[in-house]
Amino acid sequence: MKQTWLSTNFFVFFFTWGIFLPYWTVWLITKGLTAQQAGIVISIGLLVRAFSTSYIFPALCKRYWLSHVSLIVAFLSLIILVCFLPFNNLAGLMLVMVFFSLIYPMLLPINETKASILSKEENGIDYGKCRLWGSFGFILSSVLTGWVASKNANNIIYLFLLGNLFILILSLIRSPSSLRVKLSQRSGGSFELLKSKSFLICLLLSMVLQGSHATYYNYGVIYLKHIGINSVYIGGIFVLAVLAEIGFFYISNRVFTKFDVATMFLLAGIASIIRWSSVYFFENLLVFVFSQPLHALTFGLTHFAFMTFVNQYISKDKIPSAHGLYASLAMSLTTGVLTLVSGYLYLYSPGFPFLGMALVVAPSLFLCPMLKKLTRQSSTFQV
Repeated sequence: MKQTWLSTNFFVFFFTWGIFLPYWTVWLITKGLTAQQAGIVISIGLLVRAFSTSYIFPALCKRYWLSHVSLIVAFLSLIILVCFLPFNNLAGLMLVMVFFSLIYPMLLPINETKASILSKEENGIDYGKCRLWGSFGFILSSVLTGWVASKNANNIIYLFLLGNLFILILSLIRSPSSLRVKLSQRSGGSFELLKSKSFLICLLLSMVLQGSHATYYNYGVIYLKHIGINSVYIGGIFVLAVLAEIGFFYISNRVFTKFDVATMFLLAGIASIIRWSSVYFFENLLVFVFSQPLHALTFGLTHFAFMTFVNQYISKDKIPSAHGLYASLAMSLTTGVLTLVSGYLYLYSPGFPFLGMALVVAPSLFLCPMLKKLTRQSSTFQV
């Protein structure tokens, strides 16, 4: 029952995430913004969400039950999303994006924190099999949004509104008892985590590997349009990556728990360099399509490696801070900065940002041996 509840949470949230990540730039362009201006709005939003997920989210978890935090965030996200509708200028859209980015992105660490706590305290919870339902939700929304965008790209926001309404409805359902508690933390929880060398390196690896998806998420659709692909097929192309991700999460607990965290990150780093550089050097549809299954490693394995580190080495009271920092720095700040960089690289060539991402990932090959050494030396510690 609890596994079904968690799986449903992942499915509904990632249904909206599958609209927001690849298609929000497209929707902003329908409001009259250029690709570069839309990139700036997205980047500002990512920088704001870096603050909200690292500071506001852990603070809320200290004051309210996690289940109550979910309800508050879901309600405010829906209200603020409606505020995008009347604006058709850069200043107005950027202002609403700031407020939206303070709230909606907290749903990401909320769901991962739920998963970590249930994995620690409930027998029989298989994180990988719960998380793959999030990938199913992402696939469904990607295909559906691709079809909607081919008819009228302005309708993207209405599908996004519908998804956020479902999140609100789901948040009204009674959550497991282990989540109906305040996660009391000693003061300075995030700062204490950052004092740990092993956590800091784990976080840095997550930042460069997840951040390297900035070009793919925000310029992937535009890149495919540049090489002549019809919008109706683009959703299907993105689905290939998520299908690979689903396959990964299905086998992750059985296969990848045999590897240590550093080895997982190393495999993800090698796959990332191959993936992004191949798109740059071979600017055609076939190469892009064949690079899609590598998403299982570039995103899936990176995410699983971080979750494994949290479950093995982070104490329960610091889980919100750990996921807040991950969502803030790996999924937001780094991605925001690299989205902005990608926008300028795109001016030179639509494929050039992908080469930039391959170069960004390169330092991970040197950080992995450092993490391996630290976790071997401190195999029993808990931050």
